[in-house]
Amino acid sequence: MTEEEKRRELARRKRIRREKRRKKLIWKRRILIGCMVLILVLIVGLISSIRSCHQKAVETDAKIQAEKEAKEKKKREEAEKKEKEEHTLHMVAVGDNFFHDTVLADGQQESGVWSYDYIYENVKEEIEGADLAVVNQETPIVSSHDNTSGYPTFGMPQEGGQALANLGFDVITMATNHSYDKGKEGVTDSLAFWESQETPPAVLGIHESAEDQQADRVKIIEKKAFKIAMMNYTTLINIGAPVPENESYAVDVYDEETVKADVERAKEEADIVMVFLHTGVEYQNEPDEATKERVEYLADLGVDVVIGTHPHVIRPYGMMERPDGKQMLVYYSLGNFVSGQQGISQLLEGMADMTFVKDPDTGEISIETYSMEPLVMHYEPGYSGYAVYPLEKYTEELAAASGVHQETNEDFSPESIQAYFEPYLKPQVFERSE
Repeated sequence: MTEEEKRRELARRKRIRREKRRKKLIWKRRILIGCMVLILVLIVGLISSIRSCHQKAVETDAKIQAEKEAKEKKKREEAEKKEKEEHTLHMVAVGDNFFHDTVLADGQQESGVWSYDYIYENVKEEIEGADLAVVNQETPIVSSHDNTSGYPTFGMPQEGGQALANLGFDVITMATNHSYDKGKEGVTDSLAFWESQETPPAVLGIHESAEDQQADRVKIIEKKAFKIAMMNYTTLINIGAPVPENESYAVDVYDEETVKADVERAKEEADIVMVFLHTGVEYQNEPDEATKERVEYLADLGVDVVIGTHPHVIRPYGMMERPDGKQMLVYYSLGNFVSGQQGISQLLEGMADMTFVKDPDTGEISIETYSMEPLVMHYEPGYSGYAVYPLEKYTEELAAASGVHQETNEDFSPESIQAYFEPYLKPQVFERSE
């Protein structure tokens, strides 16, 4: 090999070595770049993962916080709802409950069992749904079937009283012109019957002794956040069943000085002062002057609600201004509730419906709503099938089948019934006499 060939071979080998070194360097750079890219991807992935975890943590925390806030909100709303319910009182009251001979007979079955629950089934929901329900039990409840009687000297069997108890009445007013139809025994038997109930109702207007009268003439009913003072007076006792002077404590008879003292006591002990007044001229829809005077006197004393019984027909209701600038709610008469009377006006009745609201901060009481719901006392031909209905449930078929058609040629239909009620279902503003 010549010197020239050696030199060329040496130069070729150098080129090959340089090329190998260049390729090796390129691969190293590629590997380095790849590693850097991989590291960068890993870093980006890690950052993304951290961010994702952080976001999930934030979202989880937010969800937990939202759930916590939702629970707290629900708890607050439930507490507010409970407080509102506790400071809202729904009350209903109905008129005269008394059994004439036909009603007494209707509840006596061939088996010998006496039962009257069926009469009240159609109003059971309204009575049970109220926080407080009041009925005027017109007559004494007697302990023996042998002592039951209808007009004119009444004695209702215990089964009739049990039907009222089963209905869920909380308050029974019993100061009426018939309170002494069965003498002192009738008063004692009535009180004993109500006391025998699993949950005895508050009984107003009659007493077993002078001590009882002094203690219970003003009855304080505690319900929810309310204290309601209730009193019951009658302005008349039947001539045929007078109360002996030495037993005058047995029935709460209206007397202005007594009423004044009772109201003053009631205002000190209760949030609401309510008087049930058995008074007025029978079968007159418009209030008589004597009743107006008594109601105005009660307004002067600062009574909050007056509910009248005795006329056996409905009368207007509404607000009367008191001397202190506040309003007194007056129902002049609710008519009958259950009876054996047969005239149309005695069959169309009212249920007082009112809602009281108490401000939890100030204790101030307001009457949020008040109305008179129309009721119809139904009986079938032959003076049987007695039942009381809300007007909305009293169908054209029931009206057509009523036994009232035996008594009169007057129209008795849903239309005529509605027309009768119309003037009395809207509340009035009662002007004071001069």
